[in-house]
Amino acid sequence: MTTSSPPPGFETSRAATPDDLKSLPSIGRQAVQALEQCIKSHHVAEIDYTDAEARHRTIHFRAAYIRLNSAHHVVVWGMPEGAEHWEELRLDRIGSVRDTGEVFEPTW
Repeated sequence: MTTSSPPPGFETSRAATPDDLKSLPSIGRQAVQALEQCIKSHHVAEIDYTDAEARHRTIHFRAAYIRLNSAHHVVVWGMPEGAEHWEELRLDRIGSVRDTGEVFEPTW
């Protein structure tokens, strides 16, 4: 695997603060905890997600960063399993997160 540059917009984002995380619905706070554990252990996360067009999907995701983006949304940046491009998922659109236990080697 090649090394990836930081996600687009990373420079204009900042780390999410405890106050940012408190603003999330309770499922969002639970998702943050599961995602933080997946990031720490380099495990693939299985995420139930609803996009802006209200389409539901389950994504196997290699999470890398939890940040506040320039639009003031708490997001997780990472790469879908099998892809080498960054994707940004809004925490307020995540229904649930499960740790698959599958280990990956970060490329960032």
